[in-house]
This record gives sequence, structure tokens and C-alpha cells, in this order.
Amino acid sequence: MAKAHAVYTPFALRLYDLVVHGLSSRVAWRCPTSRLTALYEANLSANHLEAGVGTGLFLDRAGTHFDRLVLADINTHCLDRAVRRLARFQPRSWQANLLAPLPPDPAPFDSVGLTFVLHCLPGTMAEKLVAVDHLKPLMGEGATLFGATILGHGIEPNAAARALLDLYNEKGVFNNRADDLESLARGLESRFGRVEIEQHGLVALFTPAERRGGIASGFPPWDGH
Repeated sequence: MAKAHAVYTPFALRLYDLVVHGLSSRVAWRCPTSRLTALYEANLSANHLEAGVGTGLFLDRAGTHFDRLVLADINTHCLDRAVRRLARFQPRSWQANLLAPLPPDPAPFDSVGLTFVLHCLPGTMAEKLVAVDHLKPLMGEGATLFGATILGHGIEPNAAARALLDLYNEKGVFNNRADDLESLARGLESRFGRVEIEQHGLVALFTPAERRGGIASGFPPWDGH
């Protein structure tokens, strides 16, 4: 865990949106940031928990109103940056290790975001998904858990993706060599029953919880841009 999040220093976070969302997502992972933003627009509730915040970009772009917004992350630099960026929503922050039990909250959440977290966590996919077990008690009836992760197995990476996967896994920033779509789907299905997954390039986008209000799908239409 220490290696996975130590890279997110204040300096690195100043470059994060450009390097990760501007370049890597489109060129290497082949899943443009606009697709992930659309996932948030389709699934955010006004009572939201973001588990693993990065810089807060998706909430900044997709969020319009929150009655309650809580940001959870093990890295205080990420929390500080996201809290400043999302100050208009008056978020609360929790420093939390998702692989350990999370503090109970008396009011359950209606949506939980888990984006670009699983591929950083150590262990097998079954061990990574313990994070979801720790999030489930914080979810209300009919709440939606959604997010995305970068796959490392059963994929067809281009040269840029191969280079980044080699570098990030060697440094311990990623731990996703064995992460494949089947193990992700199987693990989520065992917890939620129904799973909706779309793969864009090397990125798996998921909405495994039952949708609120009878909405059939957590994925909006996608035109490829």
C-alpha cells in the first residue's frame, strides 16, 4: 500500500490531470476521460462517498449538487487537493485505508465511487475486492457502487501501455499484472448479484449495485468520443 500511494506527492498531483487524464487515459489506456466523466454523470447521487479521490477531477466535472459529499483516501495530499478543488460542495474528508474496516457512519450513502483504485491495491483481485466489502456497510438500500480499473491481464496493450504497465508495476504504483475482466466480474457478482461492465481499451467500467429508481443501466449512451 505504501508504494502504491507514495507517488502522489503535492508536486506529482500538480501534473496528475495532464499526465494521467490528459495523456495516459487516451493514448495508453484508450479510455478517454470524457467516458469516465459520463460514468459519473450517470451515477452520482446527492449523497455520495468517493473512495480514492485522485485530484477530484471527476466530481469537479460531473457534480452539480451534493447534500453530503465525503472523500476517503489513504493519502493526505490527495485529500487536501480534492477538498480545495471541491470546496464549493463543502466536502468532508476521511483518511482511510480501504483494505481495513472503515469507520461507521450513521447515515448510509446513496452512491459510492471507486475509480482507478483497484489496480493500485496489492494482492489478487479477490484480495483487492475486500475494499468493496468494507464499503458495502456504508451503502444504503438500492445504493449504487460504480467505478473503473485498469486491467493488466487478458488485454491487448499498445506500446505506450506496455511501457507504463512495466514501469508502474515495477515501482509498485500499480499491482495489476493478474487483474482481468473475468475475476473482476466474478468478484463483483458474488457481492451484488447483477453486474454491468463495459471495457474501453484497458479500462473496465463497472456499476455492480442495483440502480435506484428502477433505472435499467448505469451506463449512458456512448458515441466513442
